[in-house]
Amino acid sequence: MKYLLLVASCFCVAYCANTMCWTVDQIADQILLETDHNKDGVLQMSELTDEILTWGVNNASCLTFHAFTTYWVAHYHDHHDTAHRFFSNLDQNGDEHLCLLDIAVQIVTYDNHPTDGQVQPAEFKAFLHAVHPDSHQNGGHGHGCQ
Repeated sequence: MKYLLLVASCFCVAYCANTMCWTVDQIADQILLETDHNKDGVLQMSELTDEILTWGVNNASCLTFHAFTTYWVAHYHDHHDTAHRFFSNLDQNGDEHLCLLDIAVQIVTYDNHPTDGQVQPAEFKAFLHAVHPDSHQNGGHGHGCQ
């Protein structure tokens, strides 16, 4: 019986992770809140780098698929499959690693002033909408969201 409860609990965690049904904008807002350490309302690339370093990067300053999806599902409430597709969208060279430079290069493409080291909230949201697999679902994403 204990084994059955354990299996049922694991199933719920794995397949019901997005019970909050956050929109991509809500995810972006949460990332900005957690990352904007000086609270100036602007995302400094150094702040983003510092934040991503806490997600479980390896010695090469890269995130593995497992480290990324584990962190993303736990903190931003996406379903594991969505986090996997998101990782794949970010991993443009297909090496199963997301390096800090790779992420920065993608974000900078949405930055109106790429040389200032800052990303405005609207620019970050545009980036997230472009690469997140559920960006078209404004009412939330994941299983059970409408």
